[in-house]
Amino acid sequence: MVMVSQIIEPGLALSDEEIKNEFKNFLLNFSTTDEKGKPYFPYLNILEAMFDRRIRSISISYPDLALYNPRLAKLLLDNPREVLKIFATALQETIKDLHPEIPENILRRYRVRIKDIGGEVPIRNLFLSDYVGKIVEFRALIVRTTQVKQFLRRALYVCDVCGRIFPFESQEFYVKPRTCPYPDCSNTSPGKIRLLSEGQEFEEYQELVVQELPEELPAGKLPESCAVIVYGDLVDKVRPGDRVKITGIVLTEPERKLIEGRRPLYRTYVEAIYIDKAETEEEELKLSEEEIQRILSLKNDPDLERKIYESIAPSIYGLDTIKRAIAAQLFGGVPKIYPDGTRVRGDIHILLIGDPGTAKSQLLKYVANLAPRAIYTSGKGASAAGLTAAVIRTEDGWALEAGVLVLADKGIACIDEFDKMREDDRRAIHEALEQQTVSIAKAGIVATLNARTSVLAAANPKYGRYYPNRGLKDNIDLPPPILSRFDLIFIIKDVPSGDRDRELAEHVLSMHSKYRNPVPSIPPDLFKKLVLYAREHVTPRLSKKAIEKLKEFYLEMRRSAGRYQTDSLEMHPIPITPRHLEALVRLTEAHARMLLKEVADERDAEFAIQLMAESLRQVAYDVESEVIDVSSIYTGETFTQRSRYMIVLDIIRRLQNEYSEGVPISEVVKRCEAKGIPREFVMQVIQKEKMRGELYEKRPGYILFT
Repeated sequence: MVMVSQIIEPGLALSDEEIKNEFKNFLLNFSTTDEKGKPYFPYLNILEAMFDRRIRSISISYPDLALYNPRLAKLLLDNPREVLKIFATALQETIKDLHPEIPENILRRYRVRIKDIGGEVPIRNLFLSDYVGKIVEFRALIVRTTQVKQFLRRALYVCDVCGRIFPFESQEFYVKPRTCPYPDCSNTSPGKIRLLSEGQEFEEYQELVVQELPEELPAGKLPESCAVIVYGDLVDKVRPGDRVKITGIVLTEPERKLIEGRRPLYRTYVEAIYIDKAETEEEELKLSEEEIQRILSLKNDPDLERKIYESIAPSIYGLDTIKRAIAAQLFGGVPKIYPDGTRVRGDIHILLIGDPGTAKSQLLKYVANLAPRAIYTSGKGASAAGLTAAVIRTEDGWALEAGVLVLADKGIACIDEFDKMREDDRRAIHEALEQQTVSIAKAGIVATLNARTSVLAAANPKYGRYYPNRGLKDNIDLPPPILSRFDLIFIIKDVPSGDRDRELAEHVLSMHSKYRNPVPSIPPDLFKKLVLYAREHVTPRLSKKAIEKLKEFYLEMRRSAGRYQTDSLEMHPIPITPRHLEALVRLTEAHARMLLKEVADERDAEFAIQLMAESLRQVAYDVESEVIDVSSIYTGETFTQRSRYMIVLDIIRRLQNEYSEGVPISEVVKRCEAKGIPREFVMQVIQKEKMRGELYEKRPGYILFT
């Protein structure tokens, strides 16, 4: 083995034995003071409890080591692999002294982990040759995890010449002993050394693929990814979609077998020695005390709400209602878990349906840049696996790879061209929108990933432009199950209007000149931190007055349905459902969060009611009966269509008593037209019921119920 002292600069030279003794000294004697001012030995306390608690590693804070023994800390940075092996030996010997009863095979499993190295490195810089063989720290997003495998760490071999058994440890790659280690044995042939199945010691092994965080990606660049290898107790600690801080050693391996005449290319990977999974978004961004005070000072600003709206895409003219809704989406409601285990989401989903040229894509792009955690994608280039999760084949088996909704966990997924997605791909996100999980069961991998993501989607009308007299179903090519999962749906129509067109033209032209350059009232960096702080620290609850306000609005909407019952059938429109009531609660909490309030009052409830009423007015308005009916969203059919449908079937049923040999279609059409139902609609109903098997044509032009 190469000694550390042979590799490092002479001024820092220490023998392996000296390094081991100095690290033992650090473990046993490093101390701080507790709250009462008494000495506290953090690492000694961990060592004493390691065996009882079944802890397999000890995490050393690098600043502690640098403070206690700067020379040892410098050695670690210069040659981390060799020094960590010596540290592991020192740890095992120290544990043996404290717990003599621990078997040797258990003792060999203990590892030293280093954290808080400092000087975070961007992932794309890991591929620079300066970092090869060095210890680095970087933030990343887990995009793929492989199945856990067993790495042969130590095995017993038998020499066929002398018959003796000896142990041999594997390092990075499997290498068979070349000679018998006993001096009196003449065996120098690897073919006469056999691996025994007994006495093998394994360590857990897993490969991860990590990627740059979306918010750290340089403009116009593709995200860089890097392979990370984890051993032992770091295995199976993270899932696709998790954001982590990794401390590891940058290593290389040949891309292919080295052959003379070919380029000697090596690929870079990282062997992780510590993984810190940030529990909160605030930890990732590291809010300073000064920034927190600056955020709290906004709480007393009477214009805070106006400033928040003005900070959302100020370069886009108008769309005030939609910007208010997006502000609520950014801050979000409060997720709840009831005593029976039921989880209710706090994230708000918004769908924008608009004519071409109404700045939908620009708005989505701006939100993707403004939100603390967001990913932008286009529906045209997204598949079901790309949005949710996929099981992919690797060299060693199968791996789980996260999609957009998992990677944007606790953030916003901006999906443009939502209507251009294939139906099968769109169906895959149903679970993510409501249950906020992505379940996958393929190739022997059964997993459930978190997808606590708000979705901001944009779609174009079916015929290019939105026709107000046709209703939602005829205007957009999206199925009812997906529409019903959006809390708010807004229609953006490009309607000529003298005053508005003049203002819009002035705004656009001034943006292209030097006369106007709108600046957000709250700088984007501060806005991100405001959102993070509010989501992490502000959990508003509804006041009694807010509850009464929402209840009154809900009941009034429900009562209004009774006024539109038809004379012939006991049918009525459904102006609002319990699902909308939950959306109202989320919007109320989001508005309170926006203003950093712990209690949501009437004003917050009024904000939610205004947004919901505007959304329902735009998408649930039945143009024929002139009432609001959300069934058009849930079932794809309006109150008028349902009523007419039932009238047609009722007429056929009554006529069947008169025409037992078959009801003439002409007579059905005649009676329906007398009730104001057009012939085309009657023929559609008959055709649909024939397809369902409820009606059949006994002879051409005559129908009966089956």
